[in-house]
This record gives sequence, C-alpha cells and structure tokens, in this order.
Amino acid sequence: MILRQLVMGLSRVGLMGVGLMGCGLESDRAVAQSFSYDDWTDVASRFVDESGRVDYEALAEDRAALDRYVAAIETTGPTTRPEFFQNDDERLAYYINSYNALVFEGVLSRGPEKVSVWKGGLISGYKFFVAMKITIDGEKTSLKKLEDKVIREGFKDPRIHAALNCASIGCPRLPRKAFDPENLEAELNAAMREFVGSSNHVRVDEAAGVVYLSKIFDWFSDDFLDYEKRQGNDSPSLLNYVNRFRDTEVQIPTSLKVEFLEYDKGINAQ
Repeated sequence: MILRQLVMGLSRVGLMGVGLMGCGLESDRAVAQSFSYDDWTDVASRFVDESGRVDYEALAEDRAALDRYVAAIETTGPTTRPEFFQNDDERLAYYINSYNALVFEGVLSRGPEKVSVWKGGLISGYKFFVAMKITIDGEKTSLKKLEDKVIREGFKDPRIHAALNCASIGCPRLPRKAFDPENLEAELNAAMREFVGSSNHVRVDEAAGVVYLSKIFDWFSDDFLDYEKRQGNDSPSLLNYVNRFRDTEVQIPTSLKVEFLEYDKGINAQ
C-alpha cells in the first residue's frame, strides 16, 4: 500500500511537471507573439488603396499610428528582444514591415514628398536610401543597409523583392496590411506570383522573341540566380526563377531574349 501510494504520488508530480512544461511553452509562445503589427496594419489599411498607391497627404495629417509603430521598431527587434522573434519568419516579417514603414516615415519627412524619393544628390536616390539615417532595433543605419546587409544577405530569399516597397511606382504593389509572421511563406509566394504575373513588371513579346522584365530583376540578378543554383540549376537564368511563380499555361520560353523595363521612380502617391 505504501509503495503504491508512493508510485501514485510520483506520477502526480510527473504530470504536474508536464503541465508546467506545457504552460512554460505556452508562455514562451505568448511572449514570442507579443510584438504587435497592429499599428502598421492600421496605417496600411487606411492610407493605401487596392492598387498600392498611398495617400501621403492624409497620412501626414493623421500619423499617430505610424509614429507609434516607428517608435516601437526603433527600440525593439530581433537583437534587442530576441525572445519576441524566435524563428526566421518572425524575424523576416519584422524587417520587411519595418522597411516599408520607415519608407513612409522618410516620405513624410520630405514634405511629404510629391515627386520622387529618388531625386536629389549627385547619385539618384542617395539622399533617401543612403544619407537619410533611420533607427531600427536600437541601431542607426540606412534603408540601403537594412535592405542589403540585413534582409538580402541575412535571409537570401529573392521573394523579398516582391514585398519591399520603396515608395515608387515601379515597386511591387504595397499590401494593405502588415506581413504576418504566421503566414509569411504563403504571403511571400503570393506577392511574387502577383509581381511576375503583372504586365507592369513582366511583358512577353513572343513575336519579337523578347521578354521585358522589371529592372528589379537586373539590379538584383545575383539574388535570383544564386537561388536557382541552390536549387540545383547549374545554368540558371532569370526566366527560370520567374517561371517558378507563373501558372503552367503562361510559362515563358527560356529561349526568349531578356530586356529590362524602365523603372518608374515617380512617387507611388494616390
């Protein structure tokens, strides 16, 4: 009897331990989800239209949500609070949303800008993407370094080029909500499918034997080709990558000559 009671007691302790472990996991997960994108979704849903154009004038008059979000990303991120960002999807969603929000902040800081963020300085775009300093995750940097060093080099995922928006008409369409860490894989796939399915970014002229691609595929060609090589393609082309995200019936013959569209640097304002 005594032995039986002892065994039952130990069993109850073990179950309590499992329960506590479960609570601990739930608690950790709750902490990981505690970084909120609500303010950024609020901004995007109210000031971005279905075509991705932004009402910067109205945002300048009602910017409280944007200011709260920018203040949050200035002090909180994967480096300062790693417990909030426990996997690559959580980290990448944070950086994509931060980049897009900091571009909004930059546009507003210029008036808001009405012509193009690429104008000004000896090098087109230098003042906005390089000289303009931003603060993210407790560190001062620039939009260019955030894109190149943190996002491109850190994640090596070319789909980000269909998600980052630099306030230009030539950019991919800006969504009306934050990228969601819980659904990031599906959202990035959808963004790239939309990008390569749009005649604004991919145009095929089979009669002329030419396919015209967004200048983004030229500027960041190594990102797309390196990805193809990692998938086992020893002789990759940009069209190999593009076709990954196009439906079967609209695949582009890889024999076509690739040329690049002129990039529209006009501001993506409504």
